[in-house]
Amino acid sequence: MHERQKHFYVGVDLHKQHHVAVIINCWQEKLDEIKFENKPSAFSKFLLDIYQHMDDGLTPVFGLEDVGGYGRALAQYLTDHGRVVKEVNPALSYAERKSHITTQKSDSWDAECVARILLNKLNHLPDEKPHDLHWSIQQLVTRRNALVKA
Repeated sequence: MHERQKHFYVGVDLHKQHHVAVIINCWQEKLDEIKFENKPSAFSKFLLDIYQHMDDGLTPVFGLEDVGGYGRALAQYLTDHGRVVKEVNPALSYAERKSHITTQKSDSWDAECVARILLNKLNHLPDEKPHDLHWSIQQLVTRRNALVKA
């Protein structure tokens, strides 16, 4: 069995209020779409929905674009639960979206493009490792800028 056939690929389009995940197999066939809220209390149900696809020994691989912003909490949750999380550069998913004849723009399509990049570039994408120090500094700088502006 080829390495790519051992996984299924979960691309997540991240937003402030909710996230949309699209699951594809190694042949780029869409298996499922899951919409869930961007709050830690919703992440466990999302992971349970993902586990329903873990038949025949397939394991999920997750791809997220904005691991430092809206996707930070989800990335942290998934890595804490032993899941493989890859950081997908937004420029790659943008190029994937533009490479198709019909350019559509929806959360579902964006998530599917992230999943396709994940599948095609799995070994080249960096693992997501949440950096609490970087995030804390970013929060302090944002807060300082707001205070200065006020």
